[in-house]
Amino acid sequence: MSELSFNQRGYQTLTVSTTSVGLTKPTDILPRHALIFVGAAAIRWRADGTDPTSTVGMFVAAGSYIDWTDPMGDYQGLIDRVEFIRDSTAAGDATLAIAYFD
Repeated sequence: MSELSFNQRGYQTLTVSTTSVGLTKPTDILPRHALIFVGAAAIRWRADGTDPTSTVGMFVAAGSYIDWTDPMGDYQGLIDRVEFIRDSTAAGDATLAIAYFD
């Protein structure tokens, strides 16, 4: 069985506050995988075309990861549509660290 490998093709930091924000993908590729670290405060996310709110969406605690790196998966659609917002329990803004892979 051959090994599958990733090539990191971009990196971004993103401040997440009280207005939903999406990712800024690298311009030279269409990333299919991403690893996102949630720092400082809890967030919520959605990728179904509806913006998350501070109380509705997938909850991710501070210090956690969103891991879209399964080598058999193609997460390009999620990466294109995802929006993030600070959770209602957060005392301040969150910071995301995002690594993009092809």
